Amino acid sequence: DNNLSPYMSMTAMVKESQRKLIPAVTHVDGSSRLQTVTPDSDPFYYDLIKAFFKQTNVPMVLNTSFNTIPGEPIVESPKDAIASFLHSMRSIDLLVMGNYVIRRREPDIALLLGQGTKSTDGEETNPSFADALCPKRAGPVEFEAKFSLKQGKTDDEEVDTLTRVRMPDRIMHHDEKDNWHELVDELEGEILSICDGTNTINDILAFFTTKPLNEEYEEEDVEDSSDLVQQVLSRVYRLHENTFLSW
Repeated sequence: DNNLSPYMSMTAMVKESQRKLIPAVTHVDGSSRLQTVTPDSDPFYYDLIKAFFKQTNVPMVLNTSFNTIPGEPIVESPKDAIASFLHSMRSIDLLVMGNYVIRRREPDIALLLGQGTKSTDGEETNPSFADALCPKRAGPVEFEAKFSLKQGKTDDEEVDTLTRVRMPDRIMHHDEKDNWHELVDELEGEILSICDGTNTINDILAFFTTKPLNEEYEEEDVEDSSDLVQQVLSRVYRLHENTFLSW
């Protein structure tokens, strides 16, 4: 059958009436590179396209290279696929490998604070703050901090700081590269250093807010603490998204 193109070796012109329906696979000249699938060549993928056609009235899906990491080739292993999936930062909804469907785990901040619910032997309980989870690093970490001085518009010098880390055990680490990851600021680096699996968020906040016994707390300290809570939580969330932390 001359209409078969199992290796994307056929180029065809898309009907003008259908070009707006499938713009992602239509080139500027109206052509499209096609790969055909049959029940015999790949029954699972054939059924997937058939189901997609039934729901959308579009009898095809977009086939593109799977490599979301800049400078990296197409994935070659399940580990590569998971790393690339996570690196997409939610632009890819889910990953299917064989009989497995992989979704990104949502960070449960409420449970991290001990405010959510968790199941014990099939029964839901309402944990207290004593049950709050402890964020934990994915493995050993290397820190590096740099700063540069440059003359500003005034006579004062401007200081640019850079804090970055390496964590070879995290799933998004690339073995072939030096792979330093730039952090938002030094606070994010300090939080990462504290998260050894034994400290709750309350412990981490206490680390940054506790004053010496001979000093009194003032109203501005309370306001600063409230702001710090948001800063800490946002950085914990970001570290989780980049697979540095889990809980």
